[in-house]
Amino acid sequence: MANKDNIERFNTDLNQGLSDEQVLLRKKQKLVNKSKKAFGKSYAEIIVSNLFSFFNVLLYIIAGIMIYFAVRYNDPKIIWGMFFLVVLLANTIIGLYEDIKARYLLGKLRLITQPKATVIRNGQQVVIDVQDIVLDDVVLIEKDTQIGVDGIVLQGEVGVNESFITGESVNVFKGPGKEVYSGTFVASGSAYIRADKVGANCLANSLQAKANAFKRSPSEILKSLNRLFLVIGVTVIVMAIFLVITFAVQGKFANDELLLKGVKSITGSLVAMIPSGLYLLTSTALAVGVIGLSKKKAQVQDFYSVEMLARVDTLCVDKTGTITDGNLVVKKVIPLKASYSDGDIAQAVSNVICATKDKNATATALKTYFDLELSAGVLVALPFSSENKYSGASFKGGKTLIIGAPEFMPLTNKVGVIKRCEEFTKDGYRVVVLGEGKDTIKDNKYTGILEAVALIVIKDHIRDDAAETFAWFKDNGVDIKVISGDSARTVSAIASEAGIANADKFISLEGMTLEEVKNIALQYTVFGRVTPEQKEVLVIALKEAGKTVAMTGDGVNDILALKRSDCSIAMASGADAAKNISHIILMDSNFARLPAVVDEGRRVVNNLQRTASLFVTKTIFAFAITFIFTLASIIERDPTVQYPFVTNHLYLWEIFTSGYAAFFIALERNSEKIEGKFLPNVFKKAIPAATLWIASVCIIFLFFVLQRNKVMNVGIYSRDTAVAMSVITFSILGIAFLYKVCSPMSRYRFIIFLSIVAINVVFLTVTSIVSLVNHIVEPVLQIPYIEMNGPSLITTVIVTIVCVALYLFVYQIIAIYKGDKHEN
Repeated sequence: MANKDNIERFNTDLNQGLSDEQVLLRKKQKLVNKSKKAFGKSYAEIIVSNLFSFFNVLLYIIAGIMIYFAVRYNDPKIIWGMFFLVVLLANTIIGLYEDIKARYLLGKLRLITQPKATVIRNGQQVVIDVQDIVLDDVVLIEKDTQIGVDGIVLQGEVGVNESFITGESVNVFKGPGKEVYSGTFVASGSAYIRADKVGANCLANSLQAKANAFKRSPSEILKSLNRLFLVIGVTVIVMAIFLVITFAVQGKFANDELLLKGVKSITGSLVAMIPSGLYLLTSTALAVGVIGLSKKKAQVQDFYSVEMLARVDTLCVDKTGTITDGNLVVKKVIPLKASYSDGDIAQAVSNVICATKDKNATATALKTYFDLELSAGVLVALPFSSENKYSGASFKGGKTLIIGAPEFMPLTNKVGVIKRCEEFTKDGYRVVVLGEGKDTIKDNKYTGILEAVALIVIKDHIRDDAAETFAWFKDNGVDIKVISGDSARTVSAIASEAGIANADKFISLEGMTLEEVKNIALQYTVFGRVTPEQKEVLVIALKEAGKTVAMTGDGVNDILALKRSDCSIAMASGADAAKNISHIILMDSNFARLPAVVDEGRRVVNNLQRTASLFVTKTIFAFAITFIFTLASIIERDPTVQYPFVTNHLYLWEIFTSGYAAFFIALERNSEKIEGKFLPNVFKKAIPAATLWIASVCIIFLFFVLQRNKVMNVGIYSRDTAVAMSVITFSILGIAFLYKVCSPMSRYRFIIFLSIVAINVVFLTVTSIVSLVNHIVEPVLQIPYIEMNGPSLITTVIVTIVCVALYLFVYQIIAIYKGDKHEN
């Protein structure tokens, strides 16, 4: 599992490999190429955590009590009050879906995908599982295979694609004594290596372990809801205990009739306190956002990432795939040697490209521009590598041609050539030099002297929509950080041309320590020559500075930074490992989709903040009314005083005025920048509305007490009359609150508002007619209309009008004071 300093190393013979005894010893020492799988929660844990969450358990208990008493006393009206189970079921299904999907994606994160390896043991080649390789095994690596362990080359030579580490898809040649790393691919050649690091110590496994270990940053909404639900849950339990003790002491459980009324009162108040609809609204709104994003060619892996992207104020991007489309174009050829005509230069470049068979972006651009057949016999070909920074070939006749970066080529008049190249590189161009020499390439190097034949000026093709995309981010307050493996100066020039603000502030991170990188993260816009670890540190530094960071990437070398970011965005054309740990995947790999994706996120979050207060209002109301009525029963020593409502009394509000309205308002387009924190925004609207509800109920029951004591007569002859008046009043007050939630009133919100008004009118009218005609309390809303009369109806109208007028008047005064045009 872990290599130890005191472990004896075997000087393994290349031809014999390890013996069975040595392999057995390594297995006992646990020095095997196995790594711990990290899948997060098991399926059993996911099911248990979702079925038996804190609120679910509370609701199960309440539902169990209600079912028991409905059956015991043959009271079907209690069953009509269990609509909350529908919400509970929907919340559970959504939670299960999200957790199972997250586990599935984490399970797919595998950086070593080669299942088998060839090793030498007991003098013979043996094919084994990669995870069965042990420390000091001799492993054969060949073309088109993935290296499964970190090792040292013993014999042979291979070209290795280390884009896994560097982000550059060019080959690095490895000979005897050189290190090779797990997770990289053999592009050419074959070699024998000795396993130097296995298991968790391998580069690929250590990188994967880090990626698995990091937890995604929870969204502002999720954190807020978790805090809110914790406080509410604890308060519900405390309140339940308080109510049961109070009821028992007051003798409210003394007989079956009192017991049934007491249970209805307690369960009604507790269900009203739990804002289960708020969680369902959040989940469904985010789910609708995910569907909307899919239409914009964006696949969302985690519902809450929609919100995180909407809150982003710093976006980290690579040059290739975001600013540029990855294509290179030859813009100009400048001859430097008089004996070479334009045709000679074209033939020379074509010969090198044909000989090396390179297929990187630079070679493709050169082949497109100089598309001629091979005209000379090839002695030695040298494909491009990130180690040499050049490619070339030695031809029959004693001539060697090299193409590459002038800084790394043994040129005569090198200083003058580089100075000439800088005339173009400062403007964002790449420049490669065609050089001619007489020595032959040996050991994957050219050690002779080269004479510069021509400069070839190449340009990255900037995406046609790049300037418009970056302008959108600038206008919407999102800072751009360009993080690239290329030259910082070149990237800076390209970023400037694409319209990225402050692109002239650039720096190369080559050779910098991680601590140095962290210290300069906020000072620059463009970072060049960046390693995977440096990318990660940049993201960490930005987050520690209070930024909400999104990271785009498409390679394995991006996964640490992607995992650290608040919102990670991968391209569909990128590596599977990058896609599997990213929050959002752009399915057409088009960076220009991002503004529309951010807009979608803002729609969801802004509308959630607008409507969440509808649900919190009911919670505040239930807590306050329960406490006030229980306290009143203690003070007055009147056991008949208790929370007066059952769950059905809040159906109009819970199902339609808040549930139906909130859902459809959440669908409305809203691309405004998100302002403030979630909970403060919610409570700012919920507290005044809840206060209004509480005041109206208290006023009506105060009138009832006064009438009972013969101080006044307003038609409230029974407690049930006061209940009916209160339900009608706060149902209408809910419409007034919805009006404020919908303000400023758009046409879309006006239609929703009118439909809610119509629904309330229809339900109140129909249920009242059913009750009065049949002289019963109908089972749906369970409002005791039959206890009302003319004076009580007039009192209800007056109280409602006064409360609504006062509510709207106070808002108007506040708006005038603040100068808020939307509210005024």
